[in-house]
Amino acid sequence: MVRRGGRSRLGCLFSTLVVATVLYYGVGIGGVYVRYWQLADQMNELAMLAPSLDNATIQRRLVRKATDLGLPPAAHQFVIRRYDRPPEIRIAAAYEETVELPFTTYTIHLHHEARAAL
Repeated sequence: MVRRGGRSRLGCLFSTLVVATVLYYGVGIGGVYVRYWQLADQMNELAMLAPSLDNATIQRRLVRKATDLGLPPAAHQFVIRRYDRPPEIRIAAAYEETVELPFTTYTIHLHHEARAAL
């Protein structure tokens, strides 16, 4: 019978450390993308409702959503355009979020454009 003396405990400790590190970094970066998807969902929804809403109402609702999500000021600037041919609306937003983590800082560039027929 061969005794391993602690190798399995070290392997378990190392695996736990790796998982904890991935979770720690993932929560910080993942939060950015969750907020982005929430804003993109609101943009898509308002684009679908555009035939019954004016641009000022759409802008107001989007700014309120961006504020509720705690997004940076650049995320509060939306470009809303209506086109005749083909009849459609386009709502666009572009912004950056900075995530500060131990030993590094990430700047994530985000852009979304919602389109819907009018």
